[in-house]
Amino acid sequence: MNRSARSVLRKIGTDFSLDEERESRLEREAEEARARMQADEKPKDGDGLSSVPEEMLTESEKRHEQYRRRQAMGGKFSPAAERLPIMTTEERTERDKNRPKWRATSFEGPIEKLIEKYGDLEEVQRHLTLGQSMKYEFTTDGKILDVEGNLIYDGENIVTPPSAK
Repeated sequence: MNRSARSVLRKIGTDFSLDEERESRLEREAEEARARMQADEKPKDGDGLSSVPEEMLTESEKRHEQYRRRQAMGGKFSPAAERLPIMTTEERTERDKNRPKWRATSFEGPIEKLIEKYGDLEEVQRHLTLGQSMKYEFTTDGKILDVEGNLIYDGENIVTPPSAK
């Protein structure tokens, strides 16, 4: 909490309902901790070999304990086939329609070359690499700007930057 908020709360005064709520929460947490400690102290009859230190177990007992643990863990989680939703063919095709289509792109040259080659700005955008698409901004009026805001294409002609002249 920042300093100004603390000073405002200090000026307002203490809120007794918050103090009571905090105390009840602390009592609840202490009670839960006591219950957990009592549950840990109770001896478990079904422990079997797991209560014996691992150094004292033979190799076959260690292997048996390992398999027993795997079976116990297997019972906690249902198989993936049961957890996953079953999709019909129609549902799958509907889901795939809304997903973006992956297109492999490769560098075909600078944006000026793409404009000359394709002409249509939508087609130019499709052929840009990820780095190029981050570098240029296509405006609604058909212009292309670079990162600094310099005009690259004015809608009809490629504009050469003043530094290139």
